[in-house]
Amino acid sequence: MKLYELIYIVEDEQQERLSELARRYEKINGWKEKDILQFGVVALKKNMDLILEFLEITVEQLESERS
Repeated sequence: MKLYELIYIVEDEQQERLSELARRYEKINGWKEKDILQFGVVALKKNMDLILEFLEITVEQLESERS
């Protein structure tokens, strides 16, 4: 297993929701925005397969454009 540190871009409306969730989680267990995002990403790790599929399709398109 490898660990990666990534930048996660959150849009305006999503930021408001994330901030509200962070306020609620902080009262319960002290989690801040970064903590709950990490929790959500780990809980939804099936999304990694979607990300990898997207990357595979994209690289295939890029390779075919170059040849």
